Amino acid sequence: MRSAFDELSRLGVGIQLTPGNLPTPGFREHVEASGVTVRRHHGFAFDARKTATWSDGACVVASESVHPPQTDEPTNAAWRTWFERAAAQPILEVMYPGYALGTGDEVERAMDDGIVLAVDVSHVYLQRMQGAMTDATWRRLADYDRIAEVHVSANQGRADTHRPLTRDTFGLDWARERVANDDVVILECYMHKFSDDQRRHQLELLR
Repeated sequence: MRSAFDELSRLGVGIQLTPGNLPTPGFREHVEASGVTVRRHHGFAFDARKTATWSDGACVVASESVHPPQTDEPTNAAWRTWFERAAAQPILEVMYPGYALGTGDEVERAMDDGIVLAVDVSHVYLQRMQGAMTDATWRRLADYDRIAEVHVSANQGRADTHRPLTRDTFGLDWARERVANDDVVILECYMHKFSDDQRRHQLELLR
């Protein structure tokens, strides 16, 4: 965790803490001492590679944003009830088929209910390519006034592969508008094999 964090810190931007890296002793203290703005995502934990996000229908992590459950998870039937009653609701991420909020109809319902969303344009692209979201729903979502985060990466329309951005990445122009508006925009492409210059180029594509 510390090595990955320190590499990204050189870019001079905030960092999303996500599951997947092996824990480093004292990592929480290292992050706090760094002065870098961070946001926790999904099953991130300072002392584990990943943790469960949902248990018995309740969100059990302190992350700012989370994926809703997969549709075949036992917790899927209960999470919405928990969410509606929760005193502190996490930001829910727009997903792709196989998850709650993975279809345009579910996203429409979430907007009708005023739920605060993280819009992952890569996930929206998957919905669009799989016929799960209409043009009208995407236009409504793009103008929705309760978006707390925007997540950006690329894929080829078949799986959520977190590929690097290109100039024609779906949703990139919209994401740039959010950057210009000082909204929270998170670059989620896999960059662990990139040089610092390649990483900066990815950031420049968002500006």
